[in-house]
Amino acid sequence: MNWLEDYKEELHTVFQDCRTIISGFPEPLRSQGLAYLEQFDVFQVHSKKNYICYLLPYWLSRECGLTSGETRRMSAGNVVLMLFFFLQDDLMDNRQSAPAEVLPLANLLYVEFLDLYRPLFPPESLFWSYFRRYITEWADSVAGETAGDYYWNDRSRVARKASPLKLSSTAALLLSDKSSFIADSEEMLEAVLLTLQMLDDYEDWEEDLAEGSYNCLLSLVRHHLQQNTAILTPAAVKDFIFTRGGLAQYTATAAGNHERLLSGRLSIPGLTAFHQMLVDNLLQIAAAIEAEKVRLQGGGLGYWLSKNMNL
Repeated sequence: MNWLEDYKEELHTVFQDCRTIISGFPEPLRSQGLAYLEQFDVFQVHSKKNYICYLLPYWLSRECGLTSGETRRMSAGNVVLMLFFFLQDDLMDNRQSAPAEVLPLANLLYVEFLDLYRPLFPPESLFWSYFRRYITEWADSVAGETAGDYYWNDRSRVARKASPLKLSSTAALLLSDKSSFIADSEEMLEAVLLTLQMLDDYEDWEEDLAEGSYNCLLSLVRHHLQQNTAILTPAAVKDFIFTRGGLAQYTATAAGNHERLLSGRLSIPGLTAFHQMLVDNLLQIAAAIEAEKVRLQGGGLGYWLSKNMNL
């Protein structure tokens, strides 16, 4: 089973459902919402692809015996809730974002999420207690990230910036009378979300350093060099990555996260395969850097030949 290819037809339907939902918004929120959705559409070439958000209900479907309708509803709910939280993030991170332009659309998306999930869970369901807890985890984590230095001090809180994602796994387990596995699923998702953030932070470290944004890799560099934010420079980070082999410790954390997935009581093959892909990406980045160093150490001619003659 392939974690993505096996579900592409279903994802076409989910994104069409979301377009239909947003098309019911009044203008200009309709146009704004459809344009924002397109930025995350998995089928758009240059979109930001949040695969775990779209696919988690499908990865759980077989293990939990969900109906196709339940799975599709939860996936669409994940998409509109993702848009809601990303709009919140934009507002908090981008000083140029105008609340009057962001909040009306965000609130409509939030209501649509509730409308998608309420038919699955009556008011007295435990689902709503988990809902409150996951939103609280998100709020607590995003509010104290920089001061708390989560990557160094409490890595679970790195993952909890995306705690609302746990709603669909908890929902699937509640619907299938497997609530005893909820804690296991939460631990698995936190491991995956940490690795996902670590990979994003490797790709974004230069931008985050320039903007003063919190970044897991930069946290590791600072503690390794015992330097504070004011002293850390791009040259120091590059030296840590490309000269000192600093990614070895970073990738070891991701590999340890994968061991946590494999050793748990709950089996979610799609999630495990997705996480293996993330870990492999980090390992390949680290290996490519080390291979480049070996070529450089081989001398000028050897390096030129390897770069230009594919030797």
